Amino acid sequence: MKKQINVVSLFSGIGGFEEGLKLANINSKIVLASEIDSFAKKSYIANFGDENLHGDIKLVDEKDVPDHTLLLAGFPCQSFSIAGKRKGFEDIRGTLFFEVARILSEKKPKYILLENVKNLISHDGTATIRTILNTLNEIGYSVDFTVLNSSEAGVPQNRDRTYICGIYNGKTEKYLPDNRSVKADKLKKELNETDFKGFNFFDGVSFKNKQKCIEDILQENVDATFFFDTEKISEYLDDVDVDEDIVRQTKIIKIIDLPREVHNDLERQRRVYSVKGISPTVLARADSTKILVTDSGKKKIRKITPVENFYIQGFSKEFVSNIRNTGMSATQMYKQSGNAVSPPVIAGILEKMYKEYMAND
Repeated sequence: MKKQINVVSLFSGIGGFEEGLKLANINSKIVLASEIDSFAKKSYIANFGDENLHGDIKLVDEKDVPDHTLLLAGFPCQSFSIAGKRKGFEDIRGTLFFEVARILSEKKPKYILLENVKNLISHDGTATIRTILNTLNEIGYSVDFTVLNSSEAGVPQNRDRTYICGIYNGKTEKYLPDNRSVKADKLKKELNETDFKGFNFFDGVSFKNKQKCIEDILQENVDATFFFDTEKISEYLDDVDVDEDIVRQTKIIKIIDLPREVHNDLERQRRVYSVKGISPTVLARADSTKILVTDSGKKKIRKITPVENFYIQGFSKEFVSNIRNTGMSATQMYKQSGNAVSPPVIAGILEKMYKEYMAND
């Protein structure tokens, strides 16, 4: 029996990190989770229950946080307007990262895994991520970071996200080249010239998941409301020449740009993609990826459904079914799936972290 790992989950959303823990088959207990959005909490409870689930983390005293081995957080990206002018907590006070830092400073869990948007790496001329990394160093963490694409973990989506992991009182070494991200590599080279406490972790993270394309996650009998079935679009599809012999690929395959006179919308919303490829990054909004499908022998355009949006993120049918059973609206489901982390990515990272570090503690 694997030993139990006590976990704190901040900015928990619908529980993407928790689902990653589950996929990684790590024996874990969430001793504290925190989410402020009432709809996200409802979805979280549908899959993980409400034990130890709190609301606004700003209202939780760090001394009241239970002891834990691993802290997980997908904190929002915010500007640190005075970044670099002061030291430590003065640089991050008033930001949501401060909530992570004050708990780390008080409880000092051995391991941390943080997730953020891709642009965290370059945000504010790298001042933001430097402040985050330096704050983690000051608390006592040796840190690694990279930009990782969810498609690496087999999910049918192009989704770059910044990941930061840390080990309290961990080993310190110079960074090796970062082959995933040019910007992360440049920053690592600069940090190598300082006394920054870093270590190499993400260069050894790999995934064994079978690669999926959009066609692998499509629902059957999709409601007509998801189709763009106007007369103009039907006539256009009858006339337009579409490549019927597209080979499955792990990339975005755009096949049509609908003319504005056929579908009067923003440029991004006139792009139509092949189900033989992967989706562009799913967003927290209802105007989801448009795909070309064949329905009753006829070419049609429809958008990805809320359920499919979850599948594109790598969530299981059971997970999504539990959320649907709460009566969650389509608008909220789009929002929740777009805001979530990709569980297969989290699982792959945590599997390595457990195997190489946690299991031996």
